[in-house]
Amino acid sequence: MNRWTTILLISLFLAGLLGAARLNEPLREARRQYGISQADPMINAPPLVVFSTVALGGFRGIIADILWIRSARLQDEGRYFELVQLADWITKLEPRFTSVWAYHAWNLSYNISVLLKRPEERWRWVRSGISLLRDEGLRYNPGNARLLYELGWLFQHKLGGNSDTAGDFYRRQWAAEMSELWDGPTPDFDTLINAPPTEAALLAQPDVAPLIAQLRAAGRDPFSPARIAEARAAPPSDPLRTSAGQKLIAHLRLRALRDTYKLDPRTMRDLDSRYGPLDWRLPQAHAIYWGWQSLHVATRDFDIISADRMIFQSLGDAFRQGSLYTDPRRNIFIQSPNPALAPRVLAAYDDTLKRFAGNDSILEAKAYFMREAIIVYYSFNQTDAARDLFNQLRTQFPTFVPDANFETFVREEFLARQERLSRDTALSIINGALVQSAFWNTHGDPNRAAGYDHLAQLTWDGYHTRLPAQPTDTPLPPLAELRQRAAQEVAP
Repeated sequence: MNRWTTILLISLFLAGLLGAARLNEPLREARRQYGISQADPMINAPPLVVFSTVALGGFRGIIADILWIRSARLQDEGRYFELVQLADWITKLEPRFTSVWAYHAWNLSYNISVLLKRPEERWRWVRSGISLLRDEGLRYNPGNARLLYELGWLFQHKLGGNSDTAGDFYRRQWAAEMSELWDGPTPDFDTLINAPPTEAALLAQPDVAPLIAQLRAAGRDPFSPARIAEARAAPPSDPLRTSAGQKLIAHLRLRALRDTYKLDPRTMRDLDSRYGPLDWRLPQAHAIYWGWQSLHVATRDFDIISADRMIFQSLGDAFRQGSLYTDPRRNIFIQSPNPALAPRVLAAYDDTLKRFAGNDSILEAKAYFMREAIIVYYSFNQTDAARDLFNQLRTQFPTFVPDANFETFVREEFLARQERLSRDTALSIINGALVQSAFWNTHGDPNRAAGYDHLAQLTWDGYHTRLPAQPTDTPLPPLAELRQRAAQEVAP
């Protein structure tokens, strides 16, 4: 090969290399646009993630496959703690592969948790699944509609549903966590929004610096989350009860809400105004929050309608059990319907139908919800609201309403729900309703008390209406006697 041939080949090589370099940035931009970039540098990523996404290149997939096979074996062997570490490695190898995050969060929360007996142990694994998505998956994939939906699903189904026998324990634990941040069902959104967002902003307030010094001199870390609980129980003379102390507590609450739970108080306030009032101690409100976040970044119809469904289904669940009364000293944790949310649920259905007009499954779901809401309204002694909704149902969905007046519809609808009740089940429903009625009477909510008493009356009447057709069943005790027993049960 002569010298000129060598020079020509080298020139062609350099020209090709230059051309490839010029194409690199457009190709990277195209990968970003279509969501297939796996090696872009990530802001604030740990060194392990930077190394695995850049240095290992195509070998990451091979290593991840080997670890995935290993994780299946560990799960079969019941080696759960090793499995968590392995899941962490797999997600670090494929940080932009959202299916990996979704699968491992689901695996921790569903497959592994149910293998354990104690509710406390199950909750630890469910909590790990939530943290994996919220604190890690969304950190590396911010604004990913599917991961936001998967996070909402854990709140909607795992915490808010009844598929797990430890579900009530999960709800109690979550409510206890939220109750550490605020009192009652709803945070003071304005105070949180206006709280100093950083330590520097807090210390810039002239009356705060002396308070910080005073707390430190007393051996109390001013920025420990423990100060929030202390402030709630502190006497009026405590520094945390001063104006400066309240600024510190507002800052600590905002920081916990933002940094630990990844919640934005402005978005919470907007959602509460749009869909509430919501009880933010319950998982339904958080499912709505993450469903809303998913909805506003989704671009595919599948992701949009999934987020829409999460919102109106979670609102429906809040309607059914979104009113919470707790008394930790007496181990009371009572969820009951919140009829005030019915118009919000219907509005959420209508929002979805604007985007997906004529969708039969959504129309049918709305009709069934309206039938259910009529009975709940009626049971809660809100007869006018029940009658108005009945008229709307008859206008919008005539095939869902038999040729009957309001009173006949309510009686037949209620009896249809009661027709298969055994004596024990009917008695259980009646006793539960009467206990609730007596409870709410003593806690200053006569309308709710009247609603539960009405439910007990309807169940008692319905059972005895079909009694002649069930000769093996025997009559229930008189309702007055059952009321007296219930009142004794809730007496202090």
